[in-house]
This record gives sequence, structure tokens and C-alpha cells, in this order.
Amino acid sequence: MLTSLSVLKLTVSKITLKALLRNVSFIAGFMLACYLPAAVAAGTVACSSSQKLSECIKQVAGGGTVLLGKGTWFQDSSLLLSSNVALQGTGPGTVITWSPAVRSTINAPLLYTTAASHVTIKDVKLVGTIDQRSDSQDLRSNQIGLFFNCRGDPTAGEKTGCNDITLQNVEVENSSDGIHIKGASHVTATDLKLHNNGNTENDYFHNIYLRRVADVRLIQTGKNSGGYYASPRGHGIRGSHLINVYMSDLEVHDNADYGIHMDTVFNVRLHNMHVYHNCLSGKPACQQIQCFGPQCDVHLNAPAEPASITSQ
Repeated sequence: MLTSLSVLKLTVSKITLKALLRNVSFIAGFMLACYLPAAVAAGTVACSSSQKLSECIKQVAGGGTVLLGKGTWFQDSSLLLSSNVALQGTGPGTVITWSPAVRSTINAPLLYTTAASHVTIKDVKLVGTIDQRSDSQDLRSNQIGLFFNCRGDPTAGEKTGCNDITLQNVEVENSSDGIHIKGASHVTATDLKLHNNGNTENDYFHNIYLRRVADVRLIQTGKNSGGYYASPRGHGIRGSHLINVYMSDLEVHDNADYGIHMDTVFNVRLHNMHVYHNCLSGKPACQQIQCFGPQCDVHLNAPAEPASITSQ
């Protein structure tokens, strides 16, 4: 009987010890998760300006966030964007540009992809090196700031190669196209600041060019929080083959050509737009807002809508 009781006590002690160890492990894990800095959370990498951005993106391949503080990241070649990866800066003090070794000759996009989904870029400044002088003959037309060069035309019922793009507080200057997005669906861009882009060939390159894109939101939250302005030879906004587009409170001004130039568009709604003082090149028949072609489904005084995207 005594032996049986001893065995029972030993068994109970083992069970209690296992339970205690499990609880201690859980509590330790919980406290560690609560008190670890966000910069070292799983799927997040802090990338200093002394590191190559491409290597930092590889560290979160498959999904995660690359955190960029204040500083300048120099590129010798185009930076390839990846699906499920976010670039998060701190604002205009986070700069991505070309290295001194290639800045006068490079003719390629600064950031680009040909097929990606769930891409986020926030609080960064992209600086190209196109000559901005009015008499410039710098025709490096492939030096685009941000280029989604993807397949598919949603206006023809085709599936797009890029999807779910989020841009917030992104500034681009001194590039051919500041931002060029084609073959994409579900694009939300808030407080873009695109200026002094398009100083290459006349009427081909602009502050932003959306081509073959569906389900778009371009939104500005305040008069000074963004804008599409001062393209030396191009438009503020160029759009072609678009479906379900909402633009709200955008400041589009002081561009050489049209403020907004569109063709082949379906269900474009413009709300509280500020499009003025464009057509500075003196081009005959230039307008602040103009759509060309038989398919121009544009609503100039549309009501306000939520910022989230609803496919139509």
C-alpha cells in the first residue's frame, strides 16, 4: 500500500511539473512577444542606408516589411519589387535614388516589377536623374521612378498581372514617368506628390501614367499633402484603358500639357478636383481635363466615396 501511494505521488508530481513548465513557457513567450521592439518582429527587417535594398527585400521574401529610416539608398540597377512585401519609410527624408556611378547614364526604372501582388510602398521619396533644364535633350525615357510593367487589359476582360497595390505618401521627381502602372487591378494611392517628371519626349511621359488598370483610388487628404504638378513636357495625369476609377481632392497644376488626359475609360468619377494652370506649353486646344475617343465614361462632379475599393 505504501509503495502504491509513493508511485501515485510521484506520478502526480510529474504531471504537475509538466503543467508548470508548459505555463512558464507560455508566459515567457507571451512576455517576449509583448516587449520585443517592432523592428525585430517576425517578417520585419530594419534596413540601414549602408545596406543594399535588394538584400533587405530578400530577407522578407514571401511576405514582410522592410523598414527604412532617414537616409539615402543608392541603386546601381533597378530594384525589383516582390509580392507581399512592403517598403515603409519615414517621409521625404527616406530617399531612394541612383548611385553617382550611374546617375548620368542609367536608363532604367528605379523601382519595378512585371508581376506582383500585395505590394505596399509608404513614406518614401524616389529621385531620378533626368536633366530638368527647359532646353534639355535628355531622352532617357526608360528612367521611370516606379514602374509596374504587368500584363493584361481589364477593359478587354483580361486578367491583370499585378494586383493590390497600395501607395501612400510617395514622392517622385526628375524621372521620365514619375509612376507608370499598367496591367494592374486594385490600386489605392493616397497623397502622392509627383512633380518635375516627363522632361523627355513631348506627350509621352508624365507625372503619372495609368494604362490598362481597373479599380483605382487616387485620393489626396489635404491641399499640401500631395499633388501632380510641374511636368516640363507632359501631363499631370494620363489614363488609358481604365475601369472603375475614383479621384478625389487632387491638386493638378502647372503642367506643360493637359492636367488630366484620358482615353478609353469606363466609369471614371472625379470628386472635388483642383485642376488648374496647366497647358503651359501653349499647345493648341489643350484643356485642363480632356477625354478622347468614343469611350469616355467620365463623371466630372461625382459625389464623395469611401477610400476603400469596390469592384464594379
